[in-house]
Amino acid sequence: MTRIPFALFPFPNPNLSAEVIERRLRLHLAGLIAPKIGMKPPLNADDTIDEAGLNALLESMPYAKTLRLRQRATRIVERRTEKSPLSRLKTVDRKRITPLRGGVELIGIPNEHRADELAATLHAEFLWMGPATETAWHGMRRLVQRGDAGLRLPPILLDGPPGIGKGHWARRLGTLIGAPGMVYDATTENASFGLAGSQRGRGNAAPGRLVNLTLTERVANPVVVADEVEKAGIAQSDKGRSFDLTAALLPLLEPLSAGNWTCASTWAGSSGC
Repeated sequence: MTRIPFALFPFPNPNLSAEVIERRLRLHLAGLIAPKIGMKPPLNADDTIDEAGLNALLESMPYAKTLRLRQRATRIVERRTEKSPLSRLKTVDRKRITPLRGGVELIGIPNEHRADELAATLHAEFLWMGPATETAWHGMRRLVQRGDAGLRLPPILLDGPPGIGKGHWARRLGTLIGAPGMVYDATTENASFGLAGSQRGRGNAAPGRLVNLTLTERVANPVVVADEVEKAGIAQSDKGRSFDLTAALLPLLEPLSAGNWTCASTWAGSSGC
């Protein structure tokens, strides 16, 4: 399964911990000191470094020098951490996003035959939703023909009388293709905070449900259903700033901006929304 980066910033290298850096510094210092006092690095019979002997050599270094190198290694790690965007996150948020250093998965369709099977199953269950199923079917086939890594259907607006199963159709589509999903009720959550997160500088700044879904499922292309989107109102702050849901949806619907979309809480730039 294809994986893509979740964040636009580099994650700290786990192999550059304070202990690793300290050992490198001690090795360098030992290499500078050894020739001056006639010491040679401990070698095995095949001329490789004897790790046990090398560790004994490093441990024999004066404590003052060891302490100095340890403090320097700690400072290096602290400086690297300060430059990382992760340092601006709360501890609990940092623990959630760090496991995604290797990226997130993309749900895809292996071939056109599979796209035909999915569309046939969906059509059999929702005969009256034929135009919507046909749109999804053609979208899946086009992605396979282009060789895209993951499934990315065009935004679909389902318009029809209440109670015909529009939301159920969308959720069933996600189940069939194996993608996680969520339903966002625009009638009760008509502000952008719930979907896109609240902005930095606010006391309750937090990622939205879209980022939370990606963090939980570790999938970059979930199925998001904005239910009753035509009933979304306009939310305004006391200073007159608008936070309506429809405005927050615009950058998520356009492919170019969606590929580099940034959560309002400035957690990370998400690729593949």
